Parts: sequence; C-alpha cells; structure tokens
Amino acid sequence: MKTLATLMLAGLCIASPYSLAAGERGREVALASYDRLGLIAATGFPLQIDFLTAQGWQTYGELELGFGLGDTLALGVDVSAGLLFGLAQGLSGYASLGPALSLGADPRFGLGVEIGLNIDVNQRALFIEAGRHPAATYLAVGIRF
Repeated sequence: MKTLATLMLAGLCIASPYSLAAGERGREVALASYDRLGLIAATGFPLQIDFLTAQGWQTYGELELGFGLGDTLALGVDVSAGLLFGLAQGLSGYASLGPALSLGADPRFGLGVEIGLNIDVNQRALFIEAGRHPAATYLAVGIRF
C-alpha cells in the first residue's frame, strides 16, 4: 500500500504544470540502467536559497522516481535540492542531493544523489545523468519537456 501511495504522489507531482526539472521549466523522463533496464521521471519546484542565488547560482528542488525491471522490481524515490550552473551557450550542468527511499526486494532509506548535463535543442533539453538511490545506481539519457 505504501508503494502504491508513493507512486500515486510521484505521478501527480510529475504531471503538474507548475514544475521544473534539472533546474529548468518542465518535466523529465529518461531511459536508465536502473537495476538493468528502467526509467526515471522527475518534476521540480522552485527553491530559493538566498546566499546561493546572490552568488549567481540557480537553485531548485526535485522529486524523482526511478524503477527498473531486473530479476525483481527495483523502485526508488527521492526529494532533493540542487544547483544548476551554466557551462556554455546551450549547455548546463546540475547536481542535487537529498533523502531517498528504495523500495522493492531490498528496502532502504538513505541519500539520493545525481549529477547531469543539459544540452538545449530547439527549446527542449536532452540530458545525461548519473545518480544513486540507496539500493540502485543508474545512468540515464532522456529529455526534458
């Protein structure tokens, strides 16, 4: 029942029109190596951290859901705070950290972490991301929309 409630909450947040992902407007979905083959999906929310934004850093919060179809179902969710930083025209990097929960055969609570690269193409962004939930590490390639 807790798993279903977590999935429903994450689905509602991801479907929200008031969202950001990887520090920018939109939601993201990606094919991932999440315990073999899987997906990650995320939505974000504005997060104002004055001492960082005063230095020119963009800050954001994000809710991310990942799942994989290996020998057993791997499922993870995290709520994180992150930094988005420009690297060049049309190219930005991001990193976030926050509490995470892995569900499935091996439930664990711990830290979720991700680092990634946004590549802007026609007002959308392709992204490449590496991350970790307590019971699964992943590499993902996806699109922000």
